Amino acid sequence: MHPFPEYVQQLRKDVRLLRLDSDRLTRAHRTQKEKAERFQEQLKDKERRIKELEKENERLKRELEQSSKTKHRYQVALFDHGNFRHHSAESKKQKGGQPGHAATNREARHEPPTQETKRLFALVCGHCGEPLARVQATRHQALVDIVLHPEVVKHHLESERQWCGHCHREVSVRDRRSLPFTEYGLNTFLLVMILRFRSHASLKNIADVLRISHGLVIATSALCNLLAQAKRYFKGQYEQLIAQVRAGKVMYNDETGWMVNGQNAWLWLMANEEVTVYFAAESRGKGIAQELYGDSHAFSMHDGLASSTHALPQEKHLYCWAHVLRFAHEETILEPEGSPARQFTAHLVTLYHRKAELSASGVPNLEALLRTELDRLLAVPSENAAIQHIQARLRVQHDGLLRSLLVTPDGTNNLAERELRPMVISRRISNGSNTFGGMETSALLASCVQTAAKHGGSVLATLQRLLQQGVTELFPYVLYSDGEDSS
Repeated sequence: MHPFPEYVQQLRKDVRLLRLDSDRLTRAHRTQKEKAERFQEQLKDKERRIKELEKENERLKRELEQSSKTKHRYQVALFDHGNFRHHSAESKKQKGGQPGHAATNREARHEPPTQETKRLFALVCGHCGEPLARVQATRHQALVDIVLHPEVVKHHLESERQWCGHCHREVSVRDRRSLPFTEYGLNTFLLVMILRFRSHASLKNIADVLRISHGLVIATSALCNLLAQAKRYFKGQYEQLIAQVRAGKVMYNDETGWMVNGQNAWLWLMANEEVTVYFAAESRGKGIAQELYGDSHAFSMHDGLASSTHALPQEKHLYCWAHVLRFAHEETILEPEGSPARQFTAHLVTLYHRKAELSASGVPNLEALLRTELDRLLAVPSENAAIQHIQARLRVQHDGLLRSLLVTPDGTNNLAERELRPMVISRRISNGSNTFGGMETSALLASCVQTAAKHGGSVLATLQRLLQQGVTELFPYVLYSDGEDSS
C-alpha cells in the first residue's frame, strides 16, 4: 500500500493541532490586547489626574501665597497703622484729643440742668460714734443719673365725633402721640427704632429692655409689626434720601452680604457726608448698581466692583486708594526690604500723599503733576510679578484714581465702610432677616435713623418729626387735637 494516505492523516492531525494552538494564541492575544488597552486607559487617566493635581497644586500655591501676604499685612498693620504710612516714618501724633475729633470729655458735653441741690451731713462720727456738730464748709460733687423703672402710661382717649356742616362729614381728631391702627404710642415706636438700629439689639433683647426698664410687656411679633408699620410712615422720607444722594456731588457706594432665612442676599449702600441710604437686594449684579445710580450725575466712589464698573458712566468712576494701596501691600509684603517691588509700593504711597503737598498749586496743576507721576510708575519696566500685577490694576483704574484725589477729600471709600459697619454689626447679632420684606424694613428704617444721627441735635426729635410727617402724608385726613378737656 502507498504511504500517502498515512501522510495525509498525519497532516490532518498536525492541522488540527495547529488550529488548536492558533485558537489558544488568538485568545491569549485578545486577552493581552484587552489588558494593554485597559492599562493604556489607566495610564491616560493617571496622566490626566497628574495634570489636574499639578493645576490644583499651582492654584493652592497661589492661594497660600496670597493668604501669607494678607496675614503678613495684617500683622504689619497692627503696628504701622495700615497702608498709608511709610515703615520708616515716625509718628508725630500727640497724646490727648486730636484736631477735628469730636470732644468726648464730660465737661465739654451738654449736661442736663441741675434739678435739685442736696446738703448732706452726718449726725455721728462713722469711726467712733461721737455726735457731730453742723459746719459751713462743704465738699461739692456733681451727680448725673437716670430714672429707673419709669411707669408705662396708659391713656384713655375719647375723641368727640364732631360733624362738619359744610362738607357733611364726621370729624374725629387724634392725640399727637397716637398712630393709626395701633395701641402703642409714638414714644414706643421711637425707642424700638433706636434700640434696633442704633444699639443693634435683637428683637428679644428689645422686648427684655422694655419689660425690665419700663414694665411694658410686648411680644417680638408685636415689635415686628411696629417696625413694619413704621416702614410705611418713613417710606416717603426714604425716597427723599435717595434723591438727595443722587443730587450730591459724590456718591459713596459699597455692599455687604446679608442673610434672608439662611439664603444669601446683599445690602447695598449709597451715601455722602449728609445722607446714608441702605438698599436691600437679592444680588450684587450691575442691575442693582444701575438702579441705585438712576439718573444721577454724581461721581461714584467705589472699590472697583465689576458691577459698578460696568454699570456706570466711565467718566463718573472714582476708585478707592485704600483698596489700591492694600492690594499693593499684599502683593509685595513677602518681598525683601529694599527690593524693587517694595520700593514701587513706597512710591505709590508717596504719590497718594502728594495731594496734600500740592493742594495749594490749584486743581489743573495738581492733576497734571499727579498724572505725570502715575504715568512714570506705569512706565517702570520690571520682570517682577508683583510689580506687574500692581501696574495692571493701575492701568485699569488710572483715570478714576486721579479723579478721586481731585474730587474727594481723602481719595478713599472709607466713608462707605464706616456707614456699613452698623449694619454688619446688626447682621452678626440678628443673623439677618427672616424674610426679604423684613430685610427691606431694616434697610429703610436704618437709613432714616443713621441719617438723623448724622445731623446732630436730638435724634429722637428728628425721628418724631419725620414719623408724624409720614403719618400726615399717608393719611392726610387725620387731624390732631387742638384742644383737650381732661374733665
